[in-house]
Amino acid sequence: SQRSQKKATKRYLALALGSVLALIAAYVYKQGGKEELLNLIRDALLSLQSLRDYGPLGWVIFVGAFIAQLTICLPGTMVVDVALGNIYGAVLGTVASVLAKTVSALLSLFLGRLFGKALGLEFPAALQRHMAAVQKRPLKALFLARLAPISTGVKNYALALLPPEDVPLLPYTIAVIAANLVVTTGVCILGAGADNLVDALDQVTSKH
Repeated sequence: SQRSQKKATKRYLALALGSVLALIAAYVYKQGGKEELLNLIRDALLSLQSLRDYGPLGWVIFVGAFIAQLTICLPGTMVVDVALGNIYGAVLGTVASVLAKTVSALLSLFLGRLFGKALGLEFPAALQRHMAAVQKRPLKALFLARLAPISTGVKNYALALLPPEDVPLLPYTIAVIAANLVVTTGVCILGAGADNLVDALDQVTSKH
C-alpha cells in the first residue's frame, strides 16, 4: 500500500542518514577521540578567522558552518563560541552563536521527528524531570530543559521525540533563544577579551 511504501521510504532515509552520521563520527574520532577532534576544530577555527576580512558574508558563512557542526552533533560548542567572540566581538559573536544554535535546534526538531524513532533514539533521563510540567508551563519547562547539562546535539534531537503538542514551536524557539543567551553571552565575552584567537582558544582547550 501507499502507506507502507512511505514507511519503507522513511526507514531507508533514516538508515541512510544514520550511516552518514556514523561515517562522520568514525572519521573524526578514529585518531584519538574527543581530544583529537577538539584539536581539529581548533585548527579549523584558526583558519576560519580570515572570514572576518569578508565582512557580513564571512559572518554568514561562519554561522552556516556552526549550524552544520551542531546539527551533526560534533562537540566543541564552547570552543566555537569563544572564537566567535574573539573574531566578531561580544555582540556580533553572541548573535551569531544564538542564531546558529536556534536554527540548528529547529532543524534537528524537524529531522528528529522524521527519523528519530527509526534511528532508535531515546529520550534521555536527564531531561525527564524538566518535562513534567511541559503541558501546563511549556515555556518554563522547555527553557529549563535547554539549560540541562548535556550536549547541545542530544537536547536538540531528544526534544524531537516528544509529541509535537508538548513542544509548541513558538515557546520552544523563545526557550532556545533565552537559554542560549544565558549560556553563550559570557563565553563570547571571554573570547572578545583575549588578545588574539590563539589565546582565546587556549583558555578553553587547555581545560580539556
